[in-house]
Amino acid sequence: MPEDRALVHFRCVSAKHQEARGGVSDTLTIHEGKWAYCPHDIRVKGHEWEATGGMSLDDVRRLRKKGAS
Repeated sequence: MPEDRALVHFRCVSAKHQEARGGVSDTLTIHEGKWAYCPHDIRVKGHEWEATGGMSLDDVRRLRKKGAS
């Protein structure tokens, strides 16, 4: 399935992880068997996962840009 059509069921709401890194980083991972998104980098520690109810990747990214947490 193309990344942009996958449903994201969790997003990281850690205050330290809301700024995207300067370079290319991995932002998708699997958490509890479902897709999860962290705008910073999924390889760092300290994620705080919040359920999204199943949203498109574009919608999850828009939440971050609006400053929602």
